[in-house]
Amino acid sequence: MVPGMPLSMSGGADAVDDDAVGRTISNKKNHGKVPRKIHKAEREKLKRDHLNELFLDLGRALEPARQNNGKASILGDTTKFLRDMLAQVESLRKENAALLSESRYVSP
Repeated sequence: MVPGMPLSMSGGADAVDDDAVGRTISNKKNHGKVPRKIHKAEREKLKRDHLNELFLDLGRALEPARQNNGKASILGDTTKFLRDMLAQVESLRKENAALLSESRYVSP
C-alpha cells in the first residue's frame, strides 16, 4: 500500500474485502456446525429428561412410597409385576372356561 493513497485506489481494500469474504464463508461453515451440535445436545437432553420422567411415573405407578427409585429397580419390579399379572390373567381364563363348562351342565 502506498502512503497517502486512499485504500480504494491502492488495491489494499480489495485484499481486505477478499479476506473478509473468505472469513465470512468459513465462519458460516463453522457457525453451521456449532448449532447442529448444540441442537443435538439439546435434543439428547430432552430425550433423557423425558425418559427419566417416564421412569419416575412408572415407579410411582408401581408403588407410590417406594424407597429405591433406581432405574434397574423400577424395571425389575415392573417385570415381576407384569409376570404376576400375566399369570393371574391365565388363571382367570382357566377359571372362566371351567365356570362356562360347568354352567352348561347346570343349564337346562
